[in-house]
Amino acid sequence: MQEVRFERRTYCPVCSSKKLTSVYSSEFTENGVRKYLLMAYGQAKSFDIQHLKNAKYSLLKCEDCDLIFQEYIPSPKFMSQLYGNWTSDTIKSPQQYRLSYYSIYSQDILQILAYLRKLPANLKVLDFGMGWGRWALMAKAFGCEVYGVDLSDRCVEYAKANGINTIRWHDIPNYKFDFINTDQVFEHLAEPVSILTQLERSLQTDGVIKICVPNSFGMRYRLGHMDWSAPKGSVKSLNPVAPLEHINCFYRKSMLRLAQQVELSEVKIPIAVQYQYTAVWNSPKRALRNIVMPIYRNLLGLQNYYLFKKSAV
Repeated sequence: MQEVRFERRTYCPVCSSKKLTSVYSSEFTENGVRKYLLMAYGQAKSFDIQHLKNAKYSLLKCEDCDLIFQEYIPSPKFMSQLYGNWTSDTIKSPQQYRLSYYSIYSQDILQILAYLRKLPANLKVLDFGMGWGRWALMAKAFGCEVYGVDLSDRCVEYAKANGINTIRWHDIPNYKFDFINTDQVFEHLAEPVSILTQLERSLQTDGVIKICVPNSFGMRYRLGHMDWSAPKGSVKSLNPVAPLEHINCFYRKSMLRLAQQVELSEVKIPIAVQYQYTAVWNSPKRALRNIVMPIYRNLLGLQNYYLFKKSAV
């Protein structure tokens, strides 16, 4: 790969507003961003920081919906290289995760099934952007009819080998799903409105879609420090605006605006149901998180975990 190309976004990809404010700007090869990229992709065989020479990492904020987004994003061809080689060369394989990691998926699906109030065997679900299919495989274990979509051929082949029905993006309109899971997907999308529109059309009348994205809580503080060495999950972590990949950083206002664009309404799993089907209590930290999370989600709106259904006509 000798050259990479970028496309410029001149308006908000969620609400189309042109009322934009510059938040941060740097060359990809400058010290801070360069250090982050080397940590993220340095192990990928095809990665060379010089591919990004003279390219700019620029963050803009929409003054209408609060979305923070990268002004310059990889072209479709570069995007394919990024996720097909740079990212896939560094991602963990399913065999590297511990039991506690998988138990989180089990808990998530238990709460969703309890909310939907349908037998798992009667549910057709789609895992959009399934990766290695961890969520999809857990849903299949509960008895759901599971379908998966992903850009990575490696992930698709792995899913097929483990009994997941894999389909392509253009096949989605041919199906009607009771539930669509999108976990850590919408922060990567150049055109989130058009993607969500397509997914909404494939929902059953009473179907639900989940959108889970990196948590933007405290981003104003993080952007004020711009500590590129801060580890993921830390107070100063810049993971929600990670160069090249996390091209959209959603606040609650911007996420609700996105749903409104395609006539979706927010729904919430009752707090009592969340507590009833909370199964992972393996550490004091996890126990505390279990206690406060339903309050964060339902009352404070501080977690970027959303459920939407078709708006009533």
